[in-house]
Amino acid sequence: MSNSNIKNTNAAVDNKNFSNKFYIGIGLIISSLIIGKITQTTFIIYFSNDFIRNLSVIVYIVSWIPFLIGIAWAGREYVNKYNRFFTFKYYINKIKSIRE
Repeated sequence: MSNSNIKNTNAAVDNKNFSNKFYIGIGLIISSLIIGKITQTTFIIYFSNDFIRNLSVIVYIVSWIPFLIGIAWAGREYVNKYNRFFTFKYYINKIKSIRE
């Protein structure tokens, strides 16, 4: 195996790693979805209790904030890493590198 193939293999491995911000964003999305489902459940179960019903609605609305932050953090990095796969130039260069 030549040195150029080793470098290409290492570059491919490095491209799969995401930053901590990405993983925090995923965590925010998942936690927001869990909180949203819990508040929906409490809203339905305690519908007759005005305080808990209103609190559930408020918490549900507030749970959208970390969801949107998580989408911004994780989504931006994911799109930046994998956007190249949707360009014609990437596949042309890949075919050229395989032929060499």
